Amino acid sequence: MGKSRHSSDGFTLIAALLLLVLLSGIAVGMMFLVTNEGHMSGNEQEDNLAYYGAQSGIEMLTANLAALYQTSLSPTDNQIQALAGVYPSSTMVGTMNYVQAITYPNGKDANGNPISNVSTVSSGANQGLYAQIIPMNLTVNATRPGGASVNINRTVEVALIPVFQFGVFCGYDCSYFPGPNFSFGGRVHTNGNLFLGDGNNLVFNDKIAAFNQIVMDQLENGHLTSQNYTGAVWISTAAGGCPLNTFPPAGSNCVVLPASAPAAPGDASWSGGFPGVAGKTNQNFPSISKTLKGYFVNSLTGATNMQLPFVQNSCTSNPPPCTDPIQIIRKPLPQEAPGSALSQSRLYNKAQIRILLADTEAGLRPDLLPNLPTDNQDVQFVPNGTWPVNTAFDPKGNAVGGNEYFAMAKKNTNNWTPPINPNSGAAGTQFNWATWPLLGEITNNPPNGGDGAWLRVEYLDNSNPGKWVGVTKEWLGYGFGRAYNTVPTAPAGGNAINPNAILILQQLINNSTAPPTSPTGAGSVNNWYPINLYDTREGEMRDNANGCAVNGIMNAVELDVGNLALWLAGKNAYGGGSGKLVNLSQQNGYVLYFSDRRGMLPDPNQGNLLYGESGLEDVINWSQPLTSTTVDGVLEATATQYYFYSPEDVDLNGKLDNWGGANIGNGFNVITNTAVPNPYKATACNTTGLANAVTGARHVLKLVDGSLGNVPVRWDNNQGGFTVASENPVYVQGDYNSSKADPAWASNNVNNTVAHSAAAIIADAVTLLSNQWTDVNSLNNPTTLANRQPNADAYYRMAVAGGKNIPFPIPTWGASQDFGTDGGMHNFLRYLENWGGGGASVWYSGSLVSMYYSEYNTGTFKCCTVVYGAPASRKYYFDTLFLNPANLPPGTPTFEDINNLAYRQSFTPQ
Repeated sequence: MGKSRHSSDGFTLIAALLLLVLLSGIAVGMMFLVTNEGHMSGNEQEDNLAYYGAQSGIEMLTANLAALYQTSLSPTDNQIQALAGVYPSSTMVGTMNYVQAITYPNGKDANGNPISNVSTVSSGANQGLYAQIIPMNLTVNATRPGGASVNINRTVEVALIPVFQFGVFCGYDCSYFPGPNFSFGGRVHTNGNLFLGDGNNLVFNDKIAAFNQIVMDQLENGHLTSQNYTGAVWISTAAGGCPLNTFPPAGSNCVVLPASAPAAPGDASWSGGFPGVAGKTNQNFPSISKTLKGYFVNSLTGATNMQLPFVQNSCTSNPPPCTDPIQIIRKPLPQEAPGSALSQSRLYNKAQIRILLADTEAGLRPDLLPNLPTDNQDVQFVPNGTWPVNTAFDPKGNAVGGNEYFAMAKKNTNNWTPPINPNSGAAGTQFNWATWPLLGEITNNPPNGGDGAWLRVEYLDNSNPGKWVGVTKEWLGYGFGRAYNTVPTAPAGGNAINPNAILILQQLINNSTAPPTSPTGAGSVNNWYPINLYDTREGEMRDNANGCAVNGIMNAVELDVGNLALWLAGKNAYGGGSGKLVNLSQQNGYVLYFSDRRGMLPDPNQGNLLYGESGLEDVINWSQPLTSTTVDGVLEATATQYYFYSPEDVDLNGKLDNWGGANIGNGFNVITNTAVPNPYKATACNTTGLANAVTGARHVLKLVDGSLGNVPVRWDNNQGGFTVASENPVYVQGDYNSSKADPAWASNNVNNTVAHSAAAIIADAVTLLSNQWTDVNSLNNPTTLANRQPNADAYYRMAVAGGKNIPFPIPTWGASQDFGTDGGMHNFLRYLENWGGGGASVWYSGSLVSMYYSEYNTGTFKCCTVVYGAPASRKYYFDTLFLNPANLPPGTPTFEDINNLAYRQSFTPQ
């Protein structure tokens, strides 16, 4: 037994030792496992930190690249590469070592800068549009102190998208509410809200995008579309899905949207009130947008906010101060930095021809102050001055001595009355002048009656792109007058008085028709009138007949487009001229810039500088009754609560700019410089208004003689085009870049190959005048619409970018249902005639771009008692030739797709 017990004790001991070893191994294994897990966890944490550091770096690099392109239109390689040295701070991502790089797949040009190419945008909301694309590869390597390293690469496209590729583009809210059938092609985009309503059929044939909301149950003035706007809205689900000018349209890719109401939003994205103030979103809109194949979108379903490169703070979403897009048509301020994105975007700096008028010589070229040109081409309209012209004729067609006078008025003759002295106070007394100039500055009081305004015409030299050459005297030498109440028409040279005149500043007095009475001949200093017309929309505060307000009497400078084309080509009488020396390759054609600041007062709300605006914002006076012509001098309250600015604050400076009314009546013996300046005081349009000088900021450009074949193209290859850019309003009289003979219209196909110019007008506002329009008739019938009635169609072919007014709530005092709106895009091209009354239609092909609010022609939209009557039909088309970059008008503005640079992204850890 003892032996047996000793064996058991030994086995137990051995088993215990084995168990101890096993437990020790398990313990060691557990310790190793815990330690390994700790190491693995630490490595994973380091990897995560490195990854998020690299991710932060790539996002910062992308954002900085976007910001660079907002401050510089064409940044250099050095500017771009400098971004690679800017990293996220350690407080954001911890300790991190960065290596960043930006490379260009297309390489660099001769100057070492990234090469761009014209191609279609490959993805995103603007897929399919042509753009100047600059591809770039962004690489970020982030390394932690412990060695964890992550590499991220992103491929981006900086896309500069020409705006005239859109059928309609709106920088602010956009609206349609035509009564008759209306259709228009091309893409529709707005950075604001889109309001849709129609009295019959409203038809779109391409993508519709609103960065904010799409509203269908009310107009932008609050009027419910259930009252008189219950027609159908048709949209396409494929490019060209709905046929144009076919009502109702048909096709498998053309669908009608159900009407919306506050309780049933239909296919709209918002209903029940102004977006963000009242109402609600349509929760079904994302699925509706998908069902409609992305052809009906807002920001939730793909729409982007598109801005001009220099617009860093969008005025659609930020309260002032913001960068106003209207700066694209303004002259530069003194000492403005020439390399800034704003400076590079100004059409003044893109132009090859400039026509500049001002009250002082210093006002002609503020960008050069204090060093004015010394070429002796700044010409003053000296009172009693004469100018030698190549060919001048009297009304009988006889040559007149080779001299032409600048228009002068003579007291107590031909309806002339001396102007009111603006320094005589609110009571106002007339200058004690026997004669005074009709073309210029009269605010001073020298014995000779005013000291005359200034004119400069200059061109950019083709052989020296940095050199501007003055040709004022050359242009004046072709003459600058025309017969009373006539318009030069095709063929070019239809001006009986100065057949070669390019710039027309004055007309013969009305008793100088052949045979002339007294005085005789165009050579008499007192034988001329200014070229004045009446704009009823500007002149009348309401849509009723209150007379001829001085606010509506506009003085026009006429540009004979046909003669300009001959001068540029060196043809006919211009063989020895300078036209063929004008640069034509920089913009593939010509950009002509116009600025007329005669009568413009300094802005007391912005440093007493001239900014190009009229200072006539007191135009709504919502609290005044329907028949009122009295302004209240109070800035209207915020219009609809979702605008953060007043509907009278078109320059968005937060103040009522009514200072422009102080001198507007001086030339017509009307005192408007009252305690609250009132430009709606009346005068006699067809006598006093016809004959006297316009003393306020009521100066405009009128394009005449611009029918098919007369609009300039490049003389060397008959290609390219012509863009008119103006900080003043532009009026287009008669057919422009087209005519009834244009075969495009007969087939409803405006995109054929008939020879024409790639044309555009970019201005404060653009008004279409018929072939039957005469200025004198507008003064004889300022508020009698029936007597301003075209009896024939008119034809226009050009892209148009311009301004509109700010919408406001419909008043309670019996205004029309659309008063308070901006008129809608169907009225974006302004009218002053009763088109439909005579059965006349308007044919238009181009692109409509509403980028800013008008700050010169500030009158509210009004229809249809005294201002205008809608055309019998609006035959509007989008010119699809603009989808080819080679066919775009010179100086076409571009938008940068800054908000969504990453059309293609690739993240590749190394």
